[in-house]
Amino acid sequence: MVIESSILLIAFFLMLIVSNIINRLYPKIPLPFIQIVLGILVGVLARESTLTLNSELFLALVIGPLNFCEGQESDVMTFVKYKSIVAYLILPTVFITMLTAGYVTGKLLPVDIPLAASFALGAALAPTDAVAFLSIAKRFKFPKRVESILTLEGLLNDASGLISFEFAVAALMTGTFSLLTASFSLFWAIIGGILVGILFALLNRGVLSFLEKIDIADVTGALLLELSLPIVSYFVASLFGVSGIIAVVIAGLSQARRFKRIRLFDAELDRVSQIIWETVSFMLNGLVFTVFGYELTRIVEPALVNPLVNNYRLLAIVLTVTVLLFLVRFVMISLYYAFHYRTMVRSLRAAIREILLLTFSGVKGTVSMATILLLPQFNAYAYSLILFTVAAVTLSCSEFRW
Repeated sequence: MVIESSILLIAFFLMLIVSNIINRLYPKIPLPFIQIVLGILVGVLARESTLTLNSELFLALVIGPLNFCEGQESDVMTFVKYKSIVAYLILPTVFITMLTAGYVTGKLLPVDIPLAASFALGAALAPTDAVAFLSIAKRFKFPKRVESILTLEGLLNDASGLISFEFAVAALMTGTFSLLTASFSLFWAIIGGILVGILFALLNRGVLSFLEKIDIADVTGALLLELSLPIVSYFVASLFGVSGIIAVVIAGLSQARRFKRIRLFDAELDRVSQIIWETVSFMLNGLVFTVFGYELTRIVEPALVNPLVNNYRLLAIVLTVTVLLFLVRFVMISLYYAFHYRTMVRSLRAAIREILLLTFSGVKGTVSMATILLLPQFNAYAYSLILFTVAAVTLSCSEFRW
């Protein structure tokens, strides 16, 4: 089992090298698409092998550092500037999407699924993914305002999506649900995550300043502190029951270059840090999409080979849910713009263009897969259909943009 997992991990890293070569030879082919196809190839060739994906570790060791890296590149003043629409997208928009998509999908699937499990499915599909969006933003030019909003939304809305998912799972397992308890937990998860992120960012600076004072600070030590910051922040936040993703993002924002002192040591550290993080970001991004492709081969087959299910019906359900996600997002964003239109200094045509860009660029990604894999198995048939639906809808949303 250990040997099989090691071979698969080696295969994944080899596929990262191959994907980079193919992308260099054919730059017009989207890199995430190449990596997903290579992941599927690994899954097909290693049909007898199994790799158990620990979703919590995947979020902590892959998604967390990626969000930290993007937080470092973000402009804090941009976050303050767009706080209103970002808060609207990560709270009411996520919850409405979860309820609508979950309920409709539960009714469409050809099996009786508990309402709580349907809402868990909706919670996995509701948040957008900053990693997936930024991979697309590298290929297409977005207006600065739209790109900033979508990046910040993707960085922060994992918290609301994961918490919604956790309460749906709790309702599934216990048969009870409290809106008051859920609301308080969401508030505590966000505030607690912010506090943990700030705390560890301050600790990181304090340790580095102390090392500088006693003249033993070096680039290697500073990089080790920086690389460990997102992982430690995530696990400590999770230990206290607050949002690890929020903690990681806040820690990353606190490391933004505008907050760093400009000295010779800082300049040297920034230069090396940028190279290291570019390499780490490529590897983790590639691992995200390669593992996604591999998991697709494990998730799709049980649903497609079932003789009781019409595959054309499954395809129709996937397309319907995909369209529904876009429709709900369009309506929610349109309501926001309608309410704030008088305070916006822009034409109706420009507002409509922004609404459409925000609607169709809210990318679903591997966070959706990592989230739904946390769902406890309650019925093998229903479970496989839920996993298939989330995977297929996530992929169809990505394909739509590519």
